[in-house]
Amino acid sequence: MDQKKINNSIIIIDKPCGQVCHEITSCVKKIVGASRSGHAGTLDPNVSGVLPIALGKATKLLRYIAGKDKTYVGIIKFRKILKKDQIENLFREFTGEITQTPPKISAVRKKPRKRTIYYLKLIEHNGRFAVFETTVDAGTYIRTLCEDIGKKCGGARMEELRRIAVGNITEKQAYTMQELIDAVWIYKNKNDSSMFEKMLHTPDKFIDLPTVFIKENALESIMSGAQIMAPAIEKFDENVQKDERVAIYCKNQFIGIGIAAGSKEELENKKRDLAVKLERVHKT
Repeated sequence: MDQKKINNSIIIIDKPCGQVCHEITSCVKKIVGASRSGHAGTLDPNVSGVLPIALGKATKLLRYIAGKDKTYVGIIKFRKILKKDQIENLFREFTGEITQTPPKISAVRKKPRKRTIYYLKLIEHNGRFAVFETTVDAGTYIRTLCEDIGKKCGGARMEELRRIAVGNITEKQAYTMQELIDAVWIYKNKNDSSMFEKMLHTPDKFIDLPTVFIKENALESIMSGAQIMAPAIEKFDENVQKDERVAIYCKNQFIGIGIAAGSKEELENKKRDLAVKLERVHKT
């Protein structure tokens, strides 16, 4: 297998509890022999689950993967025994836009900020424990969410947490560190790359943006940093919006990320004006 492919890939790791994300990321880099590595969406050491790890040139695209919403399953422990309807009412109260202050141990500024809880669902409860599932904005602290819920009912804390999805990346696509080690060993010692290749994804697979396709004769200049003018556009998605990010392709090749200079209707009427402002060119 071409090392060039490894150095332009995303691997989804099922992070175990008790390990730090940057240590996992560093280990993956060494195991696969990548030039560099990085991860999207840091998990606390005691939280398990989906951890996207970028290799080589794909690390420069992490920001377009990390900014997605996250889905978790967890256990909250209440100080008092609550009935099912009481828990569900509390969860409804914390669904939608909330104000949250990052915890003291976080690396970000400790000031209140708005976050969206898309849903917060009770799965089951037993005594003072309740299992829940939630999808939230990136940057939402679930431990803090549990503590804030506790302030409304006499106290609560997060007992366990697992991330089951990052945007459209799910735990079904994740591999354990041992599975990665085994796959790389088979590749290097048995000359069988089939298992390892299944773990490698091109970064654009996880960039969920409207797409703009450019003409082939414009590719060279755009790859050199030229802005994308209207004549260079071949076609684009219906849901392109002005000032929103788009993924740029030429035929089936991912080119990079840009900012649309107009909506679909506006782009259709542009003749020679700027159509997409380049934000990042991705050279493989």
